[in-house]
Amino acid sequence: MEERILEFIKRRFPEESNWMNGNCFYFAQILASRFAGDVVYDPIEGHFLFWASDDNFYDWSGRRIYDDLQKRKMFLWRDSVIKDGLLYNRIYCDYVK
Repeated sequence: MEERILEFIKRRFPEESNWMNGNCFYFAQILASRFAGDVVYDPIEGHFLFWASDDNFYDWSGRRIYDDLQKRKMFLWRDSVIKDGLLYNRIYCDYVK
């Protein structure tokens, strides 16, 4: 599956388009709608990623590798409003709106 995801990113989103500056949420949503997986938020980097499975995280730059500590801090975006509504609202206003 990793090859399909990386090929999709390379073919549909050329290097001239930058989805890293304020568009990471939308890019993660695109990947989540195209492939089976979830959108996660990394509070350390303040960054949204597509999580395909286990240790496979993706954004516009391709596959991202994280250490265990940082992975433990990440959370599923769909669960964030339930776990911490204030944090959800802050992130939503900063990134999504």
